[in-house]
Amino acid sequence: MKKDTGKRKMLTLIGKGVSPGMAQGKAFVYKDVLLRDSELYLIDESQINDEKTRIKEAIDDVRKCLTIDAKRIEGKLGKQSAGIFLAQEAILLDPQVVKEIERVLETEMINAEQVVRTVFRMLARRLRDLDNEVLRERGDDIDDLSRRLLLSLAGIHAHSLENLPANTVLVARRLLPSDTVFLSRSSTVGVLAEFAGPAAHAALLARELGIPCVGGVPDLLETVHSGDIVLVDGTTGTAVINPSREALQRHNKAFDEARKRRETMACVNTVERTETVDGIGVSIMANVRSREDVELAMECGADGIGLFRTEPFFLSTKHFPSDKAFATFLRDSLEPARGRHIDVRLLDIGADKNPIYLHLPPEPDPFLGRRGVRVLREYPELLEAQLRAVLEVSQEFGIGVLIPMVTVESDVAHVVSRLHKFAAGMGIRKLPRIGAMIETPAAALSIASLKAYVDFFSIGTNDLTQYTMAAGRENPLVAEYFIDDHPAILRLIELVAKEAGSTPVSVCGELAGRIDMIPKLLRAGIRSLSVAAALVPDVKFAVRTIKIEDSENYSEIAE
Repeated sequence: MKKDTGKRKMLTLIGKGVSPGMAQGKAFVYKDVLLRDSELYLIDESQINDEKTRIKEAIDDVRKCLTIDAKRIEGKLGKQSAGIFLAQEAILLDPQVVKEIERVLETEMINAEQVVRTVFRMLARRLRDLDNEVLRERGDDIDDLSRRLLLSLAGIHAHSLENLPANTVLVARRLLPSDTVFLSRSSTVGVLAEFAGPAAHAALLARELGIPCVGGVPDLLETVHSGDIVLVDGTTGTAVINPSREALQRHNKAFDEARKRRETMACVNTVERTETVDGIGVSIMANVRSREDVELAMECGADGIGLFRTEPFFLSTKHFPSDKAFATFLRDSLEPARGRHIDVRLLDIGADKNPIYLHLPPEPDPFLGRRGVRVLREYPELLEAQLRAVLEVSQEFGIGVLIPMVTVESDVAHVVSRLHKFAAGMGIRKLPRIGAMIETPAAALSIASLKAYVDFFSIGTNDLTQYTMAAGRENPLVAEYFIDDHPAILRLIELVAKEAGSTPVSVCGELAGRIDMIPKLLRAGIRSLSVAAALVPDVKFAVRTIKIEDSENYSEIAE
């Protein structure tokens, strides 16, 4: 592949379509500022005081932020969690640290950014070389302080993706959840990612926003430059850089035809009940995370909201939000779906989704560690804030509450008991429906005991595949093992539907939006699918073409 595209030379990139649709826009190449080396330059004696002043102002700025974070966390999660920020502040103000900063500055005669990198890298390395495991982990605190100081020195107080211009095609090596929460349909029209499989968080968000996305494009950041004109086709998995006039005309024609087809289907979906050829009704709901998503879901004819993700709200703020702020967010976001079926998932964090203000400790195996409900059980104040907000909002919207990452019976029992306790304290008698996310094989095999606590189940096939197939959804090295339509996954889905009996079961993972898999899901007993809002028209159309043969058993389904 040629690396030098030139200003007008057209280049076609081949990847993998991970979010369908077509788009045209200007490239914005995203490079994480924290992973780039700052410019190194030498200073003379007359500049030493100026650099000292810059460092002092950065330290004061970071110290104020740490104090604010500590106070907020103490009010929500207790002194132990707040102590992490206070410990960082103590490190920042340690006379020995300040002395070392001055020594490096005066002896090396380098700029403030390189002084901070040099000193804090050395401190982190010293801690990580110790035998004491607790002290070794403090190396992460040093790294965090270094990042904060470098951002302050650079004058950066916002994420670089927060204010993207309209008609942007985001180009990145990899997008993490903390990056993707800032994406908006109003600014980002397409995404190109070097590392992004169908189950990656960047792909999930792109589908939910209806943003075309192409992943698996090698050498992407060396090939595309900011400002390049980009045509994205998330269906075929291709992208054209700096297209010719003819290529642009072909793209625009195909785009207009696709838009007309979707508008026609959306109109049909709003007035017709979705049922199979043999008259079996199927609910088609949407996975969303914002009011913008909810509005799109309603426009596309969704029967309701099958999964409202709360993570973006908590990840997009630099400080712990109050239960009142969360309740306000829910009310505003859900308003377009008032009167419809709505299921809100409690905060599902851990592994690669960690709000900076919680400062969760590092784990050797984060995807097998404290995730979802495990985090909520470890931080009771965090669970309480969410349940209080949900209880308040449920009196207006009649929402359901989804418990994330359930593994054992006590996970569900704990949340249910807390919900009843807070409802009693708030004088609330009308309780929301309670649901459990089935994302682990253990949960799928424990439906008989779990259904005593809940009103419904929701199968998250992305994590269920990850844990069943022992293949990380974000790990390109084992992508060939991440097989979400493997017979083992379908067998677990059918088992859940069978064991649940009269308890409703929905599938909200990416498998639900795969047209080729919908017949197998319906024949496995699933009668509710929740997909990205933009996929609702296609999924409804597909369901109306399917005939369910009651005599067909699972062994035939899996073939």
